Amino acid sequence: MTAPDIWIQTTTGRALDLMAPTADMVDIVTDLPEALARLPRFIGHVQSGAYSVAQHQCHGSEAIMAETGNQLLAQAFHLHDAHEYAIGDIGTPVAQGLEARVGAKFAALPGIGGPTWERVGRKLFRDALAEQKRDLDIAIYERVGLPWPLPPEILAQVRVWDLRMLAAERAHLLAKPPYPWAAEVEAAAPIRMKGRITVWPWPKAADEWRRRLHLLFPHLPARRAA
Repeated sequence: MTAPDIWIQTTTGRALDLMAPTADMVDIVTDLPEALARLPRFIGHVQSGAYSVAQHQCHGSEAIMAETGNQLLAQAFHLHDAHEYAIGDIGTPVAQGLEARVGAKFAALPGIGGPTWERVGRKLFRDALAEQKRDLDIAIYERVGLPWPLPPEILAQVRVWDLRMLAAERAHLLAKPPYPWAAEVEAAAPIRMKGRITVWPWPKAADEWRRRLHLLFPHLPARRAA
């Protein structure tokens, strides 16, 4: 068997092709939840411990079901960051910084640089990152039986709920900001929760993610696919 050109080895020893991921490469029961449960949001800058992507998805999908009862929206939220099990949680400021650096490199190209090429460089970076996430999402969504692409209105609502979760997480988990965050974050209404968010240890985060997965997708097998 020939190895893919660019791939990662997963927790269970699978090869996940990053250039051409497919549904049969995705282990939704072990690889994905356990990686997300060990992956910290906010680049690890939470004083009470590593607050995981898995926990973020659990709180959001649960809040959506409690407030709206919209199962497709809750399913979409539970998976909206699932591609990060393969590429990590690239914080928005980090992505913005990398985009700016790539743009600056293009702007400085001898003979052809300048503002136009800076815009080209920035767009190439954004497109490459978006395509990597998209290809992983397609494989993950096929694995759980969700249509791709999702309806635009569902994607728009996921964005709103993601901002609301971020507002709650910032208030409950982070130190006081030294500067205002992006305007859309500052304007977001935090989700309604019973009590404050506390950081789960990673085994609990993985188990809770799996439990909610099977509540939202009852047709999925409880055991890892061969």
